[in-house]
Amino acid sequence: MATVWTVPDDITRVLLAAPGIRDFLTNDEGRGAVSDPKVRLAEFAAVVGSLGKNAGRTFSSVRDASGVLFEGQAVGGVMISDALRLAVMRVITAEPRERKPAPNPLPARVVENLGLYVYALRDPRDKSIFYVGVGRGNKIYSHDWDALGEAGTLDAESVGEPDREEARKAWIQRIRDIYAAGHSVDHVVLRHRIEAAHDATAEAREAIHVVTDALRLLERGSGRTVLTNLVGEPADLERRAMTVEELAVQYSALPAPDLPVPGALVRVSAAADQSLSAEEVYEAARCPWPASATARNIAGLPVIVFADNIVRAVYRVGSWSQVGPNADQQFRFTGEPDPELEAAFVGTRVTPDRAGLKAWPAHGWVQRMTTARPHKR
Repeated sequence: MATVWTVPDDITRVLLAAPGIRDFLTNDEGRGAVSDPKVRLAEFAAVVGSLGKNAGRTFSSVRDASGVLFEGQAVGGVMISDALRLAVMRVITAEPRERKPAPNPLPARVVENLGLYVYALRDPRDKSIFYVGVGRGNKIYSHDWDALGEAGTLDAESVGEPDREEARKAWIQRIRDIYAAGHSVDHVVLRHRIEAAHDATAEAREAIHVVTDALRLLERGSGRTVLTNLVGEPADLERRAMTVEELAVQYSALPAPDLPVPGALVRVSAAADQSLSAEEVYEAARCPWPASATARNIAGLPVIVFADNIVRAVYRVGSWSQVGPNADQQFRFTGEPDPELEAAFVGTRVTPDRAGLKAWPAHGWVQRMTTARPHKR
């Protein structure tokens, strides 16, 4: 059990409501505070900016927090007095936390499907990427095991030159800080099943995909847009950047049973979000699809909803409603869950080849009216 200090998300409101901060801004007799109110206000403004950038971040010691929040570039070179440092640390939440366990090795089936992969390690405290590497097997977890002094590096194959000692010391310290603060490292696979490229253009395009996915990881935690274009969308969306835990779920799942015919499959990326309610998954699944007249005329058409190749829900269609103009019409269904089909399909893995396809179509709608395989796919 260790004590950690967390910067509140609403830190500006918390600071303004704190008596110690009010005393610092209005009283020039505080220990370590300068008498000039303009100087104190400048200190306060610099600290507010620094805390805002670190909202939600945790620290394993007062010393670590002070170094990050009050010194050097973090506060634009402004000298922060002891009085303000003390007042701020009094409003930063301190709480005991147990250390998270180190990750367990990946199942052999997952390792086989990952093949050669590029991965990133991310600090959950500020969503910053602090390491990018390439490897096979459990290489993505080997840094945690090394930093924490735990066994488990079996089947963790390095690729390329080993890290310089300075780099190794840096990521070891970062990982230890993350675990000491009661968190664990985010492990993200940027691209997997990498094969040798013989086409320079294709290799360059794949490099764009990897860099783009890495930048999107930064966007998610920053609240600002990093990318200004839409370049880098992989043709196979199942190969995009995912946490290794998400990939483990995908590759550990059993294959789906024979798909119902007639029937339809719809790819709903939002359905992979475990925080969504059943009603939210249903609303996301309804909207709108290029369903043919044949599909719309089948009573009780089964619709299998999947995300990341994992089946998330199954519905029976009761009715359809048109969305958009006649020239470009699509259709939204109304239906009910099918408990029998959900028991058989939810949690299983479905891949394009099961529907006679090489890849899922971009629009996400796949209908199967007969058992015949599609032509020219």
